[in-house]
Amino acid sequence: MCGIVAFVADHSIEERTVHALEKLEYRGYDSFGFAFAGDDGFEIVRGVGPLSESTARLIAGGLPPTGTAIAHTRWATHGKVSVPNAHPHRSFDGKFAVVHNGVIENYLELKRDLTAGGVVFASETDTEVIAHLLARHYAAGGDLDAALFATLGELSGEFGLAITCVDRPGLLIGVRRLSPIAVGIADDAGYICSDPVAVAGQDGWITYLEEDEIAFVTHDAVRVVSFTAPDFPGRTPERLPLDTVAEASDLGAWPHYMIKEINEAADAVRNVAAMSHETFAPAVERLADSDIALVGAGSSHYVCMLGQYFFHQIAGRRATCHSADEFMNLARLDADSILISISQSGETYDTLRVMEYAQADGAKLVSINNVAGSTAQRMSDFPILQGAGREVCVLSTKSVVSQTAIAWRLAAELAANGRPADMGDLTALAAQLDLLVQGLSPTIRDVAERYRWIEHWFFLGRGIHWPVAAESALKFKEVSYIHAEAMPAGFLKHGTISLIDEKFFTVAFIPNAQHDPESFAHVVSSLHEIAARGGNIIGFGHDLPSTFPEGLLEAYIELPSVSKFMDPIIQLVAGELFAYHGAVKLGRNIDRPRALAKAVTVR
Repeated sequence: MCGIVAFVADHSIEERTVHALEKLEYRGYDSFGFAFAGDDGFEIVRGVGPLSESTARLIAGGLPPTGTAIAHTRWATHGKVSVPNAHPHRSFDGKFAVVHNGVIENYLELKRDLTAGGVVFASETDTEVIAHLLARHYAAGGDLDAALFATLGELSGEFGLAITCVDRPGLLIGVRRLSPIAVGIADDAGYICSDPVAVAGQDGWITYLEEDEIAFVTHDAVRVVSFTAPDFPGRTPERLPLDTVAEASDLGAWPHYMIKEINEAADAVRNVAAMSHETFAPAVERLADSDIALVGAGSSHYVCMLGQYFFHQIAGRRATCHSADEFMNLARLDADSILISISQSGETYDTLRVMEYAQADGAKLVSINNVAGSTAQRMSDFPILQGAGREVCVLSTKSVVSQTAIAWRLAAELAANGRPADMGDLTALAAQLDLLVQGLSPTIRDVAERYRWIEHWFFLGRGIHWPVAAESALKFKEVSYIHAEAMPAGFLKHGTISLIDEKFFTVAFIPNAQHDPESFAHVVSSLHEIAARGGNIIGFGHDLPSTFPEGLLEAYIELPSVSKFMDPIIQLVAGELFAYHGAVKLGRNIDRPRALAKAVTVR
């Protein structure tokens, strides 16, 4: 969460900094801020709300001319959303300005010590202690490097930092501990960023800091050293060309990125089908001889749940799946294990911690990510890049579909026992997704708009359709801000059915009766239990409406069908459309829902 960008050049970069930070707004849009370095110190410009709503005003009002600037867009953790809590934060002596992603775990202890020494704090954030510590250590010795190493040695937690000092014009300092930071040279300027999309499309190179590294960046050079070993001579950074960084696509004629990206799901599936057998073969060879575990967080966790069913029902293999935030409390891996980690950004904090945990115990890593060069991709023994195209909307849609298709393909390739898996079902799925979003979107919109006023929902599925219900409920909650609870259809009768009345609605994801007759019968039985108590049901299924008893369903949307394992993916997209259209009618902020950020890089 939160976005960092900083530039240093021998020419003016103030407007460039503003536009680069705009590209990171999906990382957090509670507030924003800039520190522009000048001859008389820093000029701090901050505001509450999305930067994009203020960009034109800021530029028209005249930005302070500068060749050195740091900037930040915030997703609030410590302290309410306010101008004083917006980054950058300045030290008590005005010599340092700092922006920070992450959490300083011992900030209260540090704050008490600084306050006892006479430092007055201007914010409620944990970040401000960093600026004041730098100033205190710098005042004690006048040595910038010593002040940096002393300050970083006092911090506990995770942090990605960009720092400037008035006494060192033309220098930026970037720091990484458990929070991604990249540095490099782009269009004749040195830069620091938390996400390379900030400099996508520019001419130059990028390198990613490893754990506990510090970068000293000037307009034409980058020096990288370890801050836990000050005597370390440094390393020569690997220079990756910036043309490998994907730019965000234009919105075009679409009203929101969410619906644009839902419409791109079919192409994301085609991209997975087009991946060569050799792309998967090394991972599949290791999967054949290993205990399999899957890990993800949020939507990616539900993809992992789908992966469990794929491995069991297609390849006959047991796979363990836990949410990343609880994985280490529940599972132990060893050298005979392989961990499949799934994260759209490849920077999800909880997922990266599980990867480190597994790697330390000798397990091999497969990563499925949509961002080239991400931490997860670099850590992995068998990295798999989704190739879904950059996703701008904070809610993952086409990325979830792509991840699910890759999870299916891993299981299918494993079942094929060394031969290329048949891609016929994936190709057919892509065609049906095109038909779904083009032909059924108006029908789904009508149902979503008609029942948008309902305050409480159950989302039900059984078997492989249970993760579909869970992911669809999550999308619905994220974008509509309405309460929805997902559960397996068979779980309903074990207590929660007491909530059912005429005001409580249920969305049911129903298997195709021909592909999975047993699950179909069980789900319909659960729906009868709901109807018997006055509950209203909206069904998403693949059979004719006449298949269901008259009066059982309040509304029914008949979806296309491909196969037992492709139909859940069709339902995923239908669930995305249902969430989207209801939220549009409710007037929600579709691409930037409240309190959410695209990449969750804090614990």
